[in-house]
Amino acid sequence: MRPIFKIIIVYEIFFFMFWNVIYYSSSDIENWFQAKILTAIFTILSTMALGFTLVYVIYISIKLTGILDKVKAVKDPRKN
Repeated sequence: MRPIFKIIIVYEIFFFMFWNVIYYSSSDIENWFQAKILTAIFTILSTMALGFTLVYVIYISIKLTGILDKVKAVKDPRKN
């Protein structure tokens, strides 16, 4: 599995947990979801797109600057 897919999966899991905490912690959010479902769907999807874009830009920046290769070259201190 390519590293970018791992990042996407981790991000989606984090995002799902984040929205569940917001949804279940406040009754106002629940009422807002029921009253304005299309706005809620747009908000969720746009937040996901913004987060994915942020993660992807950081990943590409690290890859282009060569920091990713340096991090991969670091030896694991737990192994001899």
